Amino acid sequence: MILVFSWLGLLACHADEKMRVGLYLAENKTPPPEAQLVSEKMEYRLNSVFGFKHYELIKAEDVELGREGEHDVMPRKDFFIRLKPLPWQPGQPRVVDYEIYKDGFIVAHGTYEPHEETPLFINGPDFKQGRFIYVLEAR
Repeated sequence: MILVFSWLGLLACHADEKMRVGLYLAENKTPPPEAQLVSEKMEYRLNSVFGFKHYELIKAEDVELGREGEHDVMPRKDFFIRLKPLPWQPGQPRVVDYEIYKDGFIVAHGTYEPHEETPLFINGPDFKQGRFIYVLEAR
């Protein structure tokens, strides 16, 4: 089951800005010393939503919102997120469609309106004793 959570925000993202896509592995066991952990602020936010003790950044990528077309962020060929910035009109907020694929099938689809300080948390599939979580946030 895929659940989607977002923090409330006030400022819309402009057409020339970027959106960061991060894939995190959430676990309760202590991560290895070489793991890239999240900031304290992001850890607090993720913990308040998902309840795991540790969040390791697996991959992060910036996507230009002013560029139309699809963008795939792939940690693996069998599990990835596809983003498609929708056409932008002056005076309107930027909107991005997303689809999450697992084993060749769409397991989640949604729309996100990026805002400063307002990440979108997407609950992904379980992995070993943890869970994958996608985070979309305006830059």
